[in-house]
Order: sequence, then structure tokens, then C-alpha cells
Amino acid sequence: MSLIIESGFNVKVGCEEAFQRWLAANEVRLASSYPPGTEYIGLYVTVFTSEKTCGMYRILERYESYAAFDTISVTQRDPDSEYAKVWRELVAFMDPDPHGDWTRTVLRPVVEAAIWDIEPRELP
Repeated sequence: MSLIIESGFNVKVGCEEAFQRWLAANEVRLASSYPPGTEYIGLYVTVFTSEKTCGMYRILERYESYAAFDTISVTQRDPDSEYAKVWRELVAFMDPDPHGDWTRTVLRPVVEAAIWDIEPRELP
């Protein structure tokens, strides 16, 4: 199994260039901090979208299974893990407004998903 996780967010206004510099200096560190069963794919800025409230930035991750959510959670709670350290630095750039734009999407490959044909029928 393979899951793609897309998380959207905004960076604090006025911190966009600092965030870009931080990421350029720390992206290898960020990628290498992911625990087994998980993978950093990349962090992207939105160029074109029809979505209005998903934030301007997207981080993409790959998880081998749903169990990887638990692996990430354990790693996040370990204050000595490199993952927790680098993510604390990253989230310092994020817009903390609880009503701000954000998104979280979990994608599963079509060939691994349970998909059924739905027969057209009249509703009672």
C-alpha cells in the first residue's frame, strides 16, 4: 500500500522569503528526518489552483500504510528526534490563525482502493 498525504498551509505574512531561505538550507535535513515507512516528497508553493481556502503551500509525504500515521505521531512526540526538531522550526513559519486557510488530504492509489460500480436505480 502507499498513501500520499497533501497538507496545505499559509506562511505568516512577511515571512515568505525567510521561509524560502530556511527551506533551501534545511530541506535535506527535513527529508532525512522522516522515520521508516514514511517519506518526504517535497514542499511546493501553489502557482495555479481552483481551491480558495487550502493555503498557498503544500507539503507532500508518502506513507507505506495507515500504521505510518502512528509512526509519525510517536516520532513527533519525541523531543529528541530530528523530525520533531526540524518540524518545530518549520511550523514557526506557519500562519497560526485557527481560521486560516489549510487542507489535509490522504490519497490512495486507485488500484489499491475498494471501488464499486453503482447500478442506477430509482429511489423509493
